[in-house]
Amino acid sequence: EYYAGGGGGGARVPSGGTAAPGGLGGGGAGATGGGLTATAGTTNTGGGGGGGGYTDSGTINGAGGAGGSGIVILRYEGSQKGSGGAVTSGNGYTYHTFTSSGTYTP
Repeated sequence: EYYAGGGGGGARVPSGGTAAPGGLGGGGAGATGGGLTATAGTTNTGGGGGGGGYTDSGTINGAGGAGGSGIVILRYEGSQKGSGGAVTSGNGYTYHTFTSSGTYTP
């Protein structure tokens, strides 16, 4: 899995610029200009929002997207030793995943 992908750059219009897609891990796509807003980063990935578009005169012509909310993943070897978050296990590890405020209790 990927997390905290970078946001894509916005396009310059009408010069024919092309907005970039967001990076792996939840990055939002850049604005294509023409007043269109960039895509926000994906929720619970910490991905960056896409960049705003702009005109040849340098005027912003499409707002940048908001960043995605974050995530915290606690991983340790062996069976579960505490509580908190969404608990899963696999390949000899235990994972505690937090997508909102929470507390890990050993």
